[in-house]
Amino acid sequence: MPAETAISVVIITHARPELLRAFLDSAFSGGVQPLEYIIGVNGEDPASQRLLEEYKGRIKKVALSGMCRGEARACLAGRALGRWLCFLDDDTVLPPGYFSRLAELIENNPDVSVFGGGQGLQPGAGYFESTVYSLLSSPWGGGPFTERFSPVQNTGRAGPEKFILCNLTLDGDFLRSHGFSFEGHLTSAEENLLLNRMARAGAKMVLSSSLNLIQRRRRDLGGFIRQVFGSGRGRAQISALYRPACSRFTLLPPGALLLGAVLGITAPWLLAWTGALYMAVSLCAAALCGAAPAVKPAVFALFPALHAAYAAGWLYGAVEVLFENILRRPRPGRCRCEEKP
Repeated sequence: MPAETAISVVIITHARPELLRAFLDSAFSGGVQPLEYIIGVNGEDPASQRLLEEYKGRIKKVALSGMCRGEARACLAGRALGRWLCFLDDDTVLPPGYFSRLAELIENNPDVSVFGGGQGLQPGAGYFESTVYSLLSSPWGGGPFTERFSPVQNTGRAGPEKFILCNLTLDGDFLRSHGFSFEGHLTSAEENLLLNRMARAGAKMVLSSSLNLIQRRRRDLGGFIRQVFGSGRGRAQISALYRPACSRFTLLPPGALLLGAVLGITAPWLLAWTGALYMAVSLCAAALCGAAPAVKPAVFALFPALHAAYAAGWLYGAVEVLFENILRRPRPGRCRCEEKP
């Protein structure tokens, strides 16, 4: 692979060996290979360590001490030999030829610093996983971010809000020349903060159907709610750090939750009418989404859970940041990093 298109794959994993094996099997199934795979096991995880021993000689295994996600990825990226940093997740499955298409896009777009693609549903996915996929790829669920949660239909320039970290390739030269890296100590959304900073610095970005892959969704309600809560929490954190990263759409759920609380005290009748309107819109959104008929009732039922969990996470993150600023802590209290990379 030429130096200008040399790709280093960067992954952090923890306690998901079955998903990690599925990723590695898809990655090594044939076709052009990247320069290297750098896989960080982020915390105590004997099962993943044993699994990675089976791929000894084909990957670089790095033991991490339970770092925050941004710091973990920055640590692994610092070890990369390739110019291009391809960030994938351990719960993704690559289609054949993924890296050859990525290298071709890089070669044909020399002025572009960011490449990404969309996601498809795992064949044979279960009922709940199919529900979450349809939920997030619906405009009522994903808003302007739906392309992050569904297959991309073509190839073209896109803004930073269209990309997702489980399928994201960045130009390491651009990062180094501008002193950019993932922000540490964030609950989530670290890629959104970095991409907004890159866009402000003039980075061009391409989203392509050539890079669509499969991502496994959360397969139980508890895991899904925790993930959405963390997403809202992370959005509040990056909004405090960098105002351009704050989308007006992301303010709607927490704003609606606060308004509902006020109306519950001051005008319960208006809250009831507003709630009825919300449920009617959710019902229409579920009926119009691309899910199978048997899945649509669950999509309708999960809209309130999605919006409420995100709103609660955003408000929690906002209060968290407020107190951190008041206390002027050198490192956020939420940080669980045991050591600096």
